[in-house]
Amino acid sequence: MNRLTLDDMYPAMPWDALDAVVFDVGNVLVRFVPEDILRRVLPGEEAIWPELQRKVFRSPYWAMLDRGVMTYEEAAQAMTGREAHLAEPIRLLLENWRDLPDVIDEGVDALRRCKAHGKRTYVLSNYNDRAFDFLRGKYTFFQLFDGEVVSGRERLVKPDPAIYRLLTGRFALAPQRTLFIDDTPANVEAALDLGWQGICYVPGRLNAFFSSEMGKEKK
Repeated sequence: MNRLTLDDMYPAMPWDALDAVVFDVGNVLVRFVPEDILRRVLPGEEAIWPELQRKVFRSPYWAMLDRGVMTYEEAAQAMTGREAHLAEPIRLLLENWRDLPDVIDEGVDALRRCKAHGKRTYVLSNYNDRAFDFLRGKYTFFQLFDGEVVSGRERLVKPDPAIYRLLTGRFALAPQRTLFIDDTPANVEAALDLGWQGICYVPGRLNAFFSSEMGKEKK
């Protein structure tokens, strides 16, 4: 079984080798940087940012939100725990974080190139269902997708192989002709293990790979 990522096998996007391209959302299409969220939601409260990083974004309850097995209200209570003084900052973070992501132009440009080349495009993302629905309504580029599998709806999260199989089965995709783009190495590795093609997103790399022509060297 091939274990190389697509951009290590080819100098440019091999369009004829693919039927579908699957995109992660966070840090591929929109930025998810907890430090930026803390700065924008709670300016001037730097003293509690490290604790909030741990209590919110690095907690098991954040993962439970992504999996869809915990509501925002339940997560807020669990994250606060015995730290009553953090209840209001945690509530503000959970209510406002989804409003803040900035679009990653490089990722959206890659999505548009895929559609221009006639490829089917899909979302495969660990995302809370409520937050994903908000994003989908906010950004028109989500209209370019032919379908989506979101962890909060399916009660499955990457890199569990089951969520990858769910997507290929639901949309009748051939794994070897399906490319997955994700910023987390473990998620890309899981796709490769199942026979997919993969690219681990690094800023600047998609622009070069998607805009080059086969037979030419990468810029």
